Amino acid sequence: MSARESPQNRFEARRHKERVAFLVVKFLRVHEAFSGIAAEFAAQSTGTAEALGGSGLFEKVRELTGGTAFDLKEIAHSLFRSQPPAGPQPAGRGKRQLLAGRKSSIERLSLDSYIGTCFHLLLILQESLYQLKRYSPELELEKSEFADILGLAHTRTPMHADDMTAEVERLRALEAISATLAVESLDMARRAIERCESLLLGTARVIRRFLASARDNEILILNLLQNKALVEKVYGEGAAEEILAELCAQTGPNQGTGTECALRFVRERCCNLSALEPGTAS
Repeated sequence: MSARESPQNRFEARRHKERVAFLVVKFLRVHEAFSGIAAEFAAQSTGTAEALGGSGLFEKVRELTGGTAFDLKEIAHSLFRSQPPAGPQPAGRGKRQLLAGRKSSIERLSLDSYIGTCFHLLLILQESLYQLKRYSPELELEKSEFADILGLAHTRTPMHADDMTAEVERLRALEAISATLAVESLDMARRAIERCESLLLGTARVIRRFLASARDNEILILNLLQNKALVEKVYGEGAAEEILAELCAQTGPNQGTGTECALRFVRERCCNLSALEPGTAS
């Protein structure tokens, strides 16, 4: 048995296929969840910082960063950071090989960078929303209390006039600092949202091209069949059929729709199709 056919190599090849499939599906789920968060933020951000803090968005972002987004980041790192950096291409390689190698290198770098950066920006968004949730009510209370203190200062006695004036000025300075906290947290949250939207859009585009190198991945195709509705949410109506047709173009007789070709392919390759319930891939 050659090294290429050894059980260890077969195991590693299958594990790689699984990680690629899980990367794609996790990304689709992160994209869907974040789209909902961004839409809710846009609807809420025209109100007060206190209202946004109590909107429940912090909890949703915390769930995302502690679950699917974290998993996506870890899968991306295991797939792309475990590979050695691309070096000079060996002499004698044809143009097609050189182009394919460079394309693969750029895709790996882009996906790892986009996904990793997006995850850390989600953490910044989480912290900004926490500050709005935790401190905005206290800041509103401080404004009311400061107004009461100013009222008392106007009734001060001459004996304590100088001391009271100094205290009021110190409070004014602190109140001005407090007033900026909510504004800055809201601005930081807004910028994190905008940047995450841009990074997820870039990730979606690279993954769309990255799929072309996964045409022999029956686990990925099976997962796409199971998540056709999610594919359509991210890439638009008709995208699932188009992607499946492209993936299966070289896997056998190209007869029928992309879904039909994909079903034939996974039935030939996969042992367990129990998750592909009737109607799931229709």
